[in-house]
Amino acid sequence: MQDRTKLGALERPKDSRDILLGSVQAPADIPATFIPDISWLVRNYQGETPTCGAHALSHFQAILEHADAPTINQRYTPRFSWIEIKLIDGFPLEAGTDMRSMFKAAQNNGADDFEPLENDVTLPIETYSAPSAITPELVTNASTKKIASYAFGNLDFESLCQHIYQNKAVLLLIKCDDGFWGTTTPTFTTATYGHFICAFGYDENSIHIIDSADPENAFAIKTIAKQYITPDFFFESGTAVDLPPVVQKALTSSQAVPASVQKALTTGQISLAEQILNDIGAALSLIQKAI
Repeated sequence: MQDRTKLGALERPKDSRDILLGSVQAPADIPATFIPDISWLVRNYQGETPTCGAHALSHFQAILEHADAPTINQRYTPRFSWIEIKLIDGFPLEAGTDMRSMFKAAQNNGADDFEPLENDVTLPIETYSAPSAITPELVTNASTKKIASYAFGNLDFESLCQHIYQNKAVLLLIKCDDGFWGTTTPTFTTATYGHFICAFGYDENSIHIIDSADPENAFAIKTIAKQYITPDFFFESGTAVDLPPVVQKALTSSQAVPASVQKALTTGQISLAEQILNDIGAALSLIQKAI
């Protein structure tokens, strides 16, 4: 029986610099159903390790790459991502991690091919997490498979469908209970276990996700009914987005500029974002001189 207390999903600490999808991505017309074929994907199973974040991330990055290059059916090792995540997140190994740390690792370090590191989840967690397992060759391999930027999204059903269709894969932090396992159509009654999953499709009544914790591979692909997609059970969503560096810097450097930066993004006037940065810098310089 899977130890449900060791799934490993934590809510991210609050940070006003987080980029919201609504600030950088306008709603689009989407089809009623979007269910891409992911039969090529090899599910990574986390065993009884608290590494659902790295496992969900390995599926997320493989799907994104396939969406950009449909002839590439890659499998990535969660162990590489987990080690890189634990170097930055500050949480004990047994506690798991948070979504922001997952995205930072994907942005800074990329995704590593499944071999040769692979994913032996029977190892002691200290061994599985040891930085010494990361070789220069693994770093080089992953360096070309990084995400550019990331943003956090809404959690209602319609927004999740938008996020999935526009971005092809979405990471979710859910809190589930024992009705989640041993089935492809889970139920939710009590928000008990924090768990990261990867959503890749939707239909009119549900979203389609990949689960790394179900012991049975037959139950790895699940559909979560719309009725359960509520704030009681869904806590965070996030995805990779391609933002120009100047815009990302503007969005994360000050709480005072999001409206102007949103205008820059929606109109394509990146020079406006650059002007905002210049204005912010000039203002800070005057304040420092006045102190």
